[in-house]
Amino acid sequence: MQSFIALYGFLDLVLRAYLLATQSIVVGGVAFLTLVLSPLDGKLDAWEAPIARRCLRILSWSCCASVFGEIVVVGVLTAMLVGTLQVDFAVAASADAVVSHVIAMILSGALALYARLDARSFFMWRGGAVALALLLVCGHVGVTHAASRPVASALLVTTEIAHVLAAAIWIGGIPFFLVALGMTKSGEARRLIASKFSRNAMWAVGALIAAGLLMMTRHTPDPNALYQTNYGMLLTTKILLLFGLLCFAAANLSTTRKLWRVSSTSIRRLLRFAEVEVGLGLVTLFCAAALASASLPIDGGAERTSLSEITARFAPRWPSFHSPAYAELSAAQAVSSVAEPGTPSLLSAADIAWAEMNHHLAGVLVVLMGVFALLARHRRTAPVMRHWPLLFLLLGGILVIRADETAWPLGPIGFFESLRDPQIVQHKVITILIATFAIFEWQVRRGRFKSDWPAYVFPITTGAAAAFLLTHYGHTEGADEVLIAISHTPIALLGVVSASARWLEIRLSDTPAGRIGGYVWPVAFMLSGLLLLLYREV
Repeated sequence: MQSFIALYGFLDLVLRAYLLATQSIVVGGVAFLTLVLSPLDGKLDAWEAPIARRCLRILSWSCCASVFGEIVVVGVLTAMLVGTLQVDFAVAASADAVVSHVIAMILSGALALYARLDARSFFMWRGGAVALALLLVCGHVGVTHAASRPVASALLVTTEIAHVLAAAIWIGGIPFFLVALGMTKSGEARRLIASKFSRNAMWAVGALIAAGLLMMTRHTPDPNALYQTNYGMLLTTKILLLFGLLCFAAANLSTTRKLWRVSSTSIRRLLRFAEVEVGLGLVTLFCAAALASASLPIDGGAERTSLSEITARFAPRWPSFHSPAYAELSAAQAVSSVAEPGTPSLLSAADIAWAEMNHHLAGVLVVLMGVFALLARHRRTAPVMRHWPLLFLLLGGILVIRADETAWPLGPIGFFESLRDPQIVQHKVITILIATFAIFEWQVRRGRFKSDWPAYVFPITTGAAAAFLLTHYGHTEGADEVLIAISHTPIALLGVVSASARWLEIRLSDTPAGRIGGYVWPVAFMLSGLLLLLYREV
């Protein structure tokens, strides 16, 4: 039980992100069916009627995924309350947070039944689906900062509802938008669907930004908190991701306007950019989940760093490749660390040199990967340089050995015992993603796959690794963790850029956007490597 409690913070983050994603798609699906397809019922050609059925099927799957997530959350949260508060199961199950998730599970189940209706019946009874979706959003808001204040503000709760609802209508509606346009062959139908969804998305974006600004001013009245606290760092990261989303949305809006003037306008770029929006949206939701777990700066519970500390930490310095002997590390001398993985301790000079060596060595490998990937684009060097993904496999092996010196294979903490530490777990998850990326991309570069899907492992694993890196210290409150988060955040954002650019290179390979993407992601790799070379622990 103690191991489970130690890992609960990380589990809570992952489950929050999962529920945010599934519930956003559920609410976005209801909004798309109600606000886009329902008004167009009868205006589309008869052979395009299956669009609504396909959207209802996706809605049904999303509802089932949400129900599954709520069941897991209820079980995990109840177990945590029983273990920490030493109360009976019945008492733990009656806690407000548990009850809130049970209600959300019931609402998702009811919407799943709604999604089993045929299109005509759903449109006829859409008011009930809208009511259930709104209640689902309200249930989610019940476990956010706005509703969990000692004295809840009606204004903040309402604003939070509007914020979550707007995000769901926009980001959660994009998968249904992609399906609808992909199944539509008529230029007129494409124009109607694109214009309807774009209009709703613009209203949603406006509401999202307005609500976000209001909550930011209430939760972080001091602008310095945007870089002095973990909450502020996560909020700043979320704003940057939103800016990226808006750039792609603006490009798609331009295509939509062309489509309105000329119904035969190609929608290929619009579809591919919308796919990137979905990926960016998922990373943003992951960041939002970490944000919900962080202490508010207004409460004063989180430690703060200062501008002078940030300046001192990030002053340029030549990278060091000196690795002390393992016997010099604190982990080799402190047997007590076996009992409680993750227990904070003062870092020695050897510990600092060990950690900096890890980052600097990784920086060299990542820079080389970017350089080799660029060279591989030219025919003369391609046969040799196409093996560059093996450098990622080497990086994964180094991380397995050196990333967590207190744990297996070097440290006194066993492999399974080390899984009690959330940071070690995230290191291992990122290592698995790196190894998966390396193996698949190497085979892709060698032309060993007959199908196209293995090429997508690169952007998916890179985006997932970036999401974990963005929230690596999202559940902690120490000032030193803020400094580490500041150094990790640009690298993670460059990972998001790499994933997006590679996706566009694959999906738009014969267009200018795809060719540009093919140059952007190697450059992003090199920039990430340079930041790793500048990394400092103190």
